[in-house]
Amino acid sequence: MSLRTDQVVRVGPLTLRIASDVPDFPALHYFSRAARMPVGAVPDVELWCLSDADPGLPADTTARALNFASGYYVTDHFGPPVRMSSSGNRIVLVGDHLQRLVWPYIVKYLLLRHTAATGGLFLKAAALAVGDAATLVVGRGGAGKSVLVTGLCRNGATFITNSHVVLESGAVQGVASTMRMRPGPWLDQAATTAALDPRERLVDPYDAFPHHAGAAVPLRAIWIADFRAPGEHDVHRLPPAEAAGIVEQFAFGLNVYRLEEDLLDLCGGDYRAFSTHYGRMRAQLHAAVTNCPTYRVRSDVQLTAHRDQLLQLLCDGGTS
Repeated sequence: MSLRTDQVVRVGPLTLRIASDVPDFPALHYFSRAARMPVGAVPDVELWCLSDADPGLPADTTARALNFASGYYVTDHFGPPVRMSSSGNRIVLVGDHLQRLVWPYIVKYLLLRHTAATGGLFLKAAALAVGDAATLVVGRGGAGKSVLVTGLCRNGATFITNSHVVLESGAVQGVASTMRMRPGPWLDQAATTAALDPRERLVDPYDAFPHHAGAAVPLRAIWIADFRAPGEHDVHRLPPAEAAGIVEQFAFGLNVYRLEEDLLDLCGGDYRAFSTHYGRMRAQLHAAVTNCPTYRVRSDVQLTAHRDQLLQLLCDGGTS
């Protein structure tokens, strides 16, 4: 077997070796250059993505492996059948166009598996910081999370992540990914790589903004992005009970990415063990919302006055 791509990348608290018989394996484009580890780094997990060589390993019997074999990947991702084999900390995928699985599924699965084992929490969220305190930015697709983070990080805030967060012991650690964004006032110069969606480009935020080097940052606040119209600025603090329901539906990685079957398989099919893990994660999420202020942020960050008010909110946690 001839490997044409062999790179270790950091995925939040994990290191992942991505090996493929495809040269310049396209899945690497979704990881920031800051995620790439030096030659010789020892990974926590290995992922082999093979199209030309089939090692003949027995296929897994998990629900996800059975879905892969039928061409159904995860949520709305479909494609040719893929065979998945796992042994210890090595996952082997055999099929075509396997880059469609690495970010949409494998990264999310590994973060779920890690947090299930360590007692952390995997969230779909952007994160940024001022000083030594982090703010999570969550919300539905199209709610303006990327625009909000971009506007603030180009004007004083420090970038942590645009997509995935691990929350452990009250601190945020982000995954160093590229950002999928549509061309805008500054994007044409920064974007160099086409995304899977032809309307989008990939931007490496670690080339565009000041950023944290990967260390965990204490969580100060949670923002729910809810952009509606140009020129608006409306920031309200939400009561914990109301905020928890929103964050649970739009940021809880297990729910958002439909990973419940994977957690059940990690539990050996034991529903009681599944319930224990799920309850612990859900309680941790609700505690985070209770212990730090949560705001609904409906603001046009392109306007200087609005941006300054939001930066002040990042600084002091208040609405001044």
